[in-house]
Amino acid sequence: MTKTDNANKNDISVKFLYGTKIGKLILEFLLAAKVPALLGNFLRSPASHFMISRYIKKHSIPMDEFAGQKYVSFNDFFTRKKDITFDAEPTHLIAPSDSLLSAYKITDDSVFHIKGFDYTLKDFFENDSFTETFRGGDCLVFRLCASDYHRYCYIDDGEQRGNHFIEGSLYSVQPAACENFRVYTKNRRNWAILKTNNFGTVAQIEIGAFSVGGIKNHYEASPFKKGEEKGYFDLHGSTIVLLFQKDKINLLPEIKKVTDSGSEYRVTIGSFIGLA
Repeated sequence: MTKTDNANKNDISVKFLYGTKIGKLILEFLLAAKVPALLGNFLRSPASHFMISRYIKKHSIPMDEFAGQKYVSFNDFFTRKKDITFDAEPTHLIAPSDSLLSAYKITDDSVFHIKGFDYTLKDFFENDSFTETFRGGDCLVFRLCASDYHRYCYIDDGEQRGNHFIEGSLYSVQPAACENFRVYTKNRRNWAILKTNNFGTVAQIEIGAFSVGGIKNHYEASPFKKGEEKGYFDLHGSTIVLLFQKDKINLLPEIKKVTDSGSEYRVTIGSFIGLA
């Protein structure tokens, strides 16, 4: 079975669970029965080690950068660590992770439209504290796939305020799910305000997905450096959302052309994606 075949197979199952009445009932039962938590416990145990080689093959994951590393469990493999390179030019905006990037404008009414749903800034933070801060700004959504490196970095030098964890649920973040559920504000997530040197005040929101047991951030309130690891996801696909103030960033023309058409643009952690 090819990688494309697997992707199509996964997409069909997600469309069933999220796009049909029976599927939604099954999905809610799985969540109520805490199946994601049980699955997470298994994937953190040595009994899951056999899945590593199959996963690498299924998703065609290049392992050259991880040569010599040993893994106790599937999750040990999934959260593997490597040295990253990044664009160090201060005015260059970098991607915080390997991911598929989409971009949206935040209107003067503090609304942005993602996959058929209108989201407000209050939806993300569960309060109105930052509505004025990001009104008219930019929303960048970085959707991590199963094959991606699941650690993420800071996009600039600056200082971080404390982390704010919202329990939420664990819906999938695949496109078929996003078109049927408001997953970005229903899902488990953590948000923090970053005071950056070159891009103003930035909100970074890490969003969990089905079977993701944790969003692990290394720091609370502290200074940070561009390219420094901010944290990592436990298990399966996840999403990072960055909110910018009005007129603080310009995406590269080749990226803007793709995202303006409603498509996603492939980026790698630390890569140059825009200008201050």
